[in-house]
Amino acid sequence: MTDETPPEQPFDEAEYRRRQRSRANLMGWMLGGLALLFFFITLARMVGK
Repeated sequence: MTDETPPEQPFDEAEYRRRQRSRANLMGWMLGGLALLFFFITLARMVGK
């Protein structure tokens, strides 16, 4: 029985930063969309009264 583990891949900092930036952009867009949603809901409630 041999326990062969795959060789360790070198850490690619550029790829890590690219993924981190991509996630940060996605979260930014989602938070901005949520803020707009709350804004329009608030406007609709104010106009509806």
